[in-house]
Amino acid sequence: MKYVIVSMVILFSSFAFGQNNEDGVKPPVIAVKVPLDKSVEIKGISIKFVEVVEDSRCPKGVNCIWAGRAIVKVEVTANGKTEEKNLIFGEIRPGENKNSNLFSSSDFAINGLGLNPYPSVENSGEDTDYVLLVCEEKNKLD
Repeated sequence: MKYVIVSMVILFSSFAFGQNNEDGVKPPVIAVKVPLDKSVEIKGISIKFVEVVEDSRCPKGVNCIWAGRAIVKVEVTANGKTEEKNLIFGEIRPGENKNSNLFSSSDFAINGLGLNPYPSVENSGEDTDYVLLVCEEKNKLD
């Protein structure tokens, strides 16, 4: 009987300790795809993917001296005001700002995650159907 009680205590205590998130594991981020020349609306904020200004990212499977970067131009419309923003994915040059934030409020933020597809040797000379990945993140209340 003693062993059954000890086993039950160990079993229930493992459930209690299994719920904390002290190890820093973040939940997965759900990305919204925005095709080139299209727009999406997230919580009343319109995000339009205008153009790829630069895509010098090093292709997969190739050794490059510089990893490269992608710069995209985005139009963000919030509260009737439209603002153009450039997002940089990858390496930044001195004096540049690597800000991925498109919109921020007290409740949530919309951030750029990346540009797909990533270049490869196979598709280096073809027209690319670019897709901008954006996500909504809740602002933490401290």
